[in-house]
Amino acid sequence: MRIIVQRNGQKYGPYSEQTALQYMNQGQLFPHDLAQDDSAGSVSHWVPLEKLLGSPGASGPGFVGQTLTGLKSFDLRMIFPWKEITSLRWIRDRKLINLAAIGLAPAVALAIAPGANIAYWAIALYFSSIWALFFYYLFRTPEVAARLCFVCFFFTGIISIAVLLVLQNIPPWSLLYPLTESPSFITRALGMFFAVGISEEVCKAAIVFLIVCRPGTFLAPQTVVFYGMISGLGFGIYEGVSYQQNINREQGVDAAYFLNIARLTSLPFLHAVWTGISAYFISFAVLVPKKRFALWIVAICIPAALHAAYNTFGWSLIGLGTGLLSVILLMTYLSNCNQMHQHLGKP
Repeated sequence: MRIIVQRNGQKYGPYSEQTALQYMNQGQLFPHDLAQDDSAGSVSHWVPLEKLLGSPGASGPGFVGQTLTGLKSFDLRMIFPWKEITSLRWIRDRKLINLAAIGLAPAVALAIAPGANIAYWAIALYFSSIWALFFYYLFRTPEVAARLCFVCFFFTGIISIAVLLVLQNIPPWSLLYPLTESPSFITRALGMFFAVGISEEVCKAAIVFLIVCRPGTFLAPQTVVFYGMISGLGFGIYEGVSYQQNINREQGVDAAYFLNIARLTSLPFLHAVWTGISAYFISFAVLVPKKRFALWIVAICIPAALHAAYNTFGWSLIGLGTGLLSVILLMTYLSNCNQMHQHLGKP
């Protein structure tokens, strides 16, 4: 028998039956390699090498014998490299550390959190870190500074939120918020725009205004958008935890579960996108001072309208379409930075 072996489209051989069996036992040929008897001409078909050579037992001892022989051949130092583990060299492996941090952080947070409220915040910070890394991968520029990223995130999550909570209890917002519960669609939409959209987008954009207006500072629109997204992320995470601690607990088990997932994933993302849109126009307000006030209005009203539409229609097709439109707008704005600059420079 003249055996031809085929693997990954390449042919090897011919081998005698004894040679093919020897190579298979040595691991140079594999039982699942395709093989045919070349001496049989066109009547021979491609079959697994193990089948062509005979029964599965033809390659050596039976299942038990092969298993025992294989187990005895293992070097335990390779199966469980205790010496390498205790040497702590793995601490310098960035891929290993990143993988462990992403995979185990939620379990660690839940294990050490002293109470449910702390656990909510720990999990929220975990998801915000994942989003921040994702945004950094997609939108980072050489100008991005880690310090300002932390400032944007925590300023919005602490200072801006505190201001927003005060605004909600004073006119005109205290008069507008009840409109968001109106049975009238138009009234509810107006309430979502003026009470929720405007106030929240202003509070999220506040730190972006402060960053770009610093004397002697110039930041590219892409950089400002990144800071805006981090600011929106800080707001979204706070809002998510707040809902989990209050409104979500009033729902049934299934509804609360799905709402909690949304509040930690898609909704912080949408807040980040809306604030990124605000930041885009705020950055051009610095570049084109003569149109700054108009750009500030646009910077708040566009994301406020998207925000209001999403809140009004919820998880319906229109609501989800609004979310997709928000992403499309942001990415289109970023791709048209040069054209926007030229357009705004015209009288």
